[in-house]
Amino acid sequence: MAEALIFHYREQQSFLNRCNPLTKLLCILALLIPLAKASFTASAVLLTLLTLLAIHQRLPFHRYGRELRFFVVMTALIGITEYLATRMVVQSFTACLRFLSIILSGMLLADSTAPDDLARSLGSVLDRVPFIDGWAVASTIELTLSMIPLIFDVTDQVTTARKARMEKNRRPIRNIKALVASIFGLLLDRSEELSWALQARSFDPSRARRTLAYTKADIFLALAVTLIIFSLFFLLPYFI
Repeated sequence: MAEALIFHYREQQSFLNRCNPLTKLLCILALLIPLAKASFTASAVLLTLLTLLAIHQRLPFHRYGRELRFFVVMTALIGITEYLATRMVVQSFTACLRFLSIILSGMLLADSTAPDDLARSLGSVLDRVPFIDGWAVASTIELTLSMIPLIFDVTDQVTTARKARMEKNRRPIRNIKALVASIFGLLLDRSEELSWALQARSFDPSRARRTLAYTKADIFLALAVTLIIFSLFFLLPYFI
């Protein structure tokens, strides 16, 4: 089975896809901000809940090959670094759980939210703030989020091409430099193509767009996140 690329939007009729992007973004921020001071138990429970939500969202973990291995290595490095700094095993595992929760939250948001939809939801709100061009800010966020999948696309394309040429890894440092240079070169080319495409469409970042409506799914998600926050960060500490 072909690999899927992480942090890409998938159009489907799921619960998270029906929710407004602004609701999902605020819920993620509400969960992750207090996570910085959360205990091991709260972090583990939150990661378990996010994993269950990812299963319900049908995230194709089995197809996220190289990307998941990268985050596994990053998690291990975070745990080792935290242990060397504190000499506390529980705190090291807690740091790993927090990092995995952040990554999984980002995967859920990217999988269920198109950058254009997020810009339309944010722009209508930010444009009401005085002295701020809300639509221009939202367009900047949209382009930034669009670049994240592009980085993974370019990396996958470069590594696949190097494997097809059967390049040997006799000089690791030189090969890493060549790989990074190839990725950045191709990324700049793709960015230039994206810039030309926007210019050809007469893209105006300050142009107002049609906003997205809120549904019952947003109310249910907000209530569920409120209950989780109250249970994990306010109620759970009294029982530990």
